[in-house]
Amino acid sequence: MMPAPVGDVKTSGSMPRSTTPTKQQHHQPQRQQRPLAVTLALQSLAEFYGMFVFIFLSLAGVQSAVFQGPAPTALLQISLVFGLALTTAVWLTFRISGGALNPAVNLGLLVAGAMDPVKAVAYTFAQCAGAVAACAAVAAVIPGSHGKAFFGANAVQAASDGSAACSPAQAFVLEAVLTMGLVLVVLFMAVDKHRATFMAPLMIGLYVFIAHLISIPYTNTSINPARSLGASVVSGTWNDHWIFWAGPFTGAVVAGLIHRFYKAVDYESLNPGQDADEAEMV
Repeated sequence: MMPAPVGDVKTSGSMPRSTTPTKQQHHQPQRQQRPLAVTLALQSLAEFYGMFVFIFLSLAGVQSAVFQGPAPTALLQISLVFGLALTTAVWLTFRISGGALNPAVNLGLLVAGAMDPVKAVAYTFAQCAGAVAACAAVAAVIPGSHGKAFFGANAVQAASDGSAACSPAQAFVLEAVLTMGLVLVVLFMAVDKHRATFMAPLMIGLYVFIAHLISIPYTNTSINPARSLGASVVSGTWNDHWIFWAGPFTGAVVAGLIHRFYKAVDYESLNPGQDADEAEMV
């Protein structure tokens, strides 16, 4: 049953109908109207500085870990800083731009029907620019070590005996699968609104932490083409760079199609009541 509208509440006897504004009406802000181009520019700016914060913190953490020399905790340290930095950056920007902060996420949302092409392109340029600027800032303010000025570029890594840790094909599949999972988390946790949506930045960061634990030894973990571009521009390392666009984009497309499929079959009805509280379940 739809609730009666405010000001038209049914009462017994001759009591007048209530016309008292609700608390929600008192506090509802007047939204500013602006041209769509201005809105997109402001959102893209948020994607730029959100990406800058994410990549600066993350790649600065990489330089710090490398500076301390080989240590059993380096993998954990780098994975943690990527996960926590992304959590922070998403929370910083999601109320302005949605906190996509990843060209692969843009593509996944585009395929899922949750982002229009113009916004996807604008966000991608802003994210790439933010990543390049952040990597340049890291290289400028943090001293190099071990004969190199900057660490963190993505490439197929070498094993302890000097051979490749994995093949380019394996690296491609690894990046595709890990990015698919990331985009699915974004779609089902952040894009689809529910009682747990407020935790989406934390879940996204947790996923990125796990992904780095898995794939740093093999690819240095991209799952974000803008992150790879920024590190390659600053370091001059372009080995296997195509993998870190093709892999994440492939995974993003698959994730977008999976989300479309489940929306088409009304997935919320498959396991109803997950967002209900006790009052709604009685």
